[in-house]
Amino acid sequence: MSEETTPQQRAAATKRKRTISKTVSAAALLFDAHGWYGVTLDDIAKEAGVSTAAFNRYFATKQAVAIAAYTPMLLPVVKQAQAANLTLESFVYELAEAVVQCPVLAISLLPASRDVTRVGDETRSTSHEVVLVDFDQLADLLGRLLANYRGRSDDHMEVAELYLSGLLSWVLKHPDRSGEDAANLVLSQLL
Repeated sequence: MSEETTPQQRAAATKRKRTISKTVSAAALLFDAHGWYGVTLDDIAKEAGVSTAAFNRYFATKQAVAIAAYTPMLLPVVKQAQAANLTLESFVYELAEAVVQCPVLAISLLPASRDVTRVGDETRSTSHEVVLVDFDQLADLLGRLLANYRGRSDDHMEVAELYLSGLLSWVLKHPDRSGEDAANLVLSQLL
């Protein structure tokens, strides 16, 4: 038996989606213009034209909204890796290029690698309507690709987490270097 939605429920869902979309767009715009440290949650809410309470309803932290803002860059890479259409090398190159293009993404993903916030805690959006590609998901994909590359089924999660966090850190410490440089460094250690 399917539940029918009322016009009010459909209107509320449309309003939620619009608020989320405006907030994510405003965050990307502000992060691109001012960087991680130049943007506050209040700045994002003001730019989006939403109240801070509405912002907090959908995003638990600045980290969550930043990851949501840049997830569209990562989704194609993640989907290809999940469908086994990417090699380990391709995945690392594509990921490195995305992070070099958006250092805020590296800043947002990095705390999860250091157990500051973990998936299931504040890193996740408080709204199930927001799609996030988080550190753990990227590390899991890297670990599976690494296991396939090495031809063994043993768990490579710790190695993947270490090298993913190394990639993110390296990009932040070398803002003048290319994604290819970052990928080559990680792959030289992994392979």
